[in-house]
Amino acid sequence: MWRVSWLLMLVALLPLHAAASDPPPKGEFFGGYSYFRTNAGTGANFNGANFSVAENANGWLGGALDVSTHWDSSVNLTTVMLGPVLSYRRNPGVTPFVHVLAGGVRGSVGYLDISKARATFGLATGGGLDARLSRNVALRLFQVDYIVSGFSGTHQNNIRLSAGLVLRFGSGPKW
Repeated sequence: MWRVSWLLMLVALLPLHAAASDPPPKGEFFGGYSYFRTNAGTGANFNGANFSVAENANGWLGGALDVSTHWDSSVNLTTVMLGPVLSYRRNPGVTPFVHVLAGGVRGSVGYLDISKARATFGLATGGGLDARLSRNVALRLFQVDYIVSGFSGTHQNNIRLSAGLVLRFGSGPKW
């Protein structure tokens, strides 16, 4: 029990060495690989790409436009969502974040027996972790999103996993 307590205290104190860290970037562009798992029907797996553009209002609050596309041999699934992002920037080496995104989900031929492309409302909640490689480049180690959508009057619970590069630009406001 004492070992766990000491480990938790050490993890909690690690970010304190970053008191003189760089100001957050004004904006960020993310692009990378994405995996999408849906429970619709038999549960389909899709590979694809995820992109986002974020603007930071301050050190902890920003907004993001998130676009992803996933496919297999006969299906294409696309999301376009927008929403707030909360980031914890106390340690310049890593930046955990959470977000809530709302927008559209579009499924094409073959998805849930859709005969032609259809779109529906989608809501995503999730977060991830970025590891700084340099002042302007970070590696998004992971991003996990729970995406709710509804096609043909059916509720879908979906999971999206993404990883890739984050390009940071501009010097944002000090926090």
